[in-house]
Amino acid sequence: MINKARINVRVRRLKAGRLSSARARFHGRRDAAGLREFLTDAAAGRTPADDDGLPPYILGLRAQVRRGTARLRSRTLTAHRALHIRIQAESVRVVTQYTVRGEPAPAALARFGQMIGQWRSAASVCRQQAQQLADEANQLIACYWDGAWTRGQRDGQVSGPRPTGWLPGEITLDRTWAHLDDGLLNDRWYAPDHAGRDTDPSAVAQALHILDHQAARGGDATSGVRGR
Repeated sequence: MINKARINVRVRRLKAGRLSSARARFHGRRDAAGLREFLTDAAAGRTPADDDGLPPYILGLRAQVRRGTARLRSRTLTAHRALHIRIQAESVRVVTQYTVRGEPAPAALARFGQMIGQWRSAASVCRQQAQQLADEANQLIACYWDGAWTRGQRDGQVSGPRPTGWLPGEITLDRTWAHLDDGLLNDRWYAPDHAGRDTDPSAVAQALHILDHQAARGGDATSGVRGR
C-alpha cells in the first residue's frame, strides 16, 4: 500500500501582520529620500520594467520568498520520496503494457492513477503555500511603498494617492509552479525555460500522457485530468 505521508509541509512565514506591516511602512518612510526617481516615475504613470534599483528592503523580501519556495519544493519531494519511487516503477509497467505490448492494463493504469492523484494533492498544497508566501510578501511590499509615498507627499515629491497597481518589486511565482506533474520530472520543476522538453520523454511523462488520454476518453483511468 502507498504510505500516505503528510502533505502539509511548512516553512517560516513572513507573518504580514500588524507589527510587520508597521515596520514595512517605517522602512518605506525612512528610505523615501532615496526613492525620488521611483516616486516621480509613479506620479507620471510609469512603472520600472525590471528589478534594477529596487531598495534593499524589497530585495530582501524577494530573497526570502525564493528561499521559502525552494524549501517547500525540497521538503515536499523528501516527504514523498517513497511515492515518487513507486510512480517511477509503475510508469514503466504502464508504458510497457500500452506502448510496447499494445495491450490495455486497466488495473495497472488505475494503480498509477491513484498514485498520481496523491502526488497532485501534495503538489497542490505545496503550490498553495508558495502562493501564500508570495501574497504575504506582496502585502509587506505594498505597506513599504505606502510609507514611502506618504513621506514623499509630505516632502512635496508627489501628490494624491499612490497609483492603483503600482507595486515595484511585486512577487509572482514563476511558470514552473503552473505544472504540478513536473515535480515528477527531475529536469523540469526547477527549470522555468522548459529544460529537457525537447528530448525523448521519460517513462513517467509517457505514462502521464497515457493516463490523461484514457481519462479524456472516459476510459479506465480514475485520477482525472493532468494537474495544471
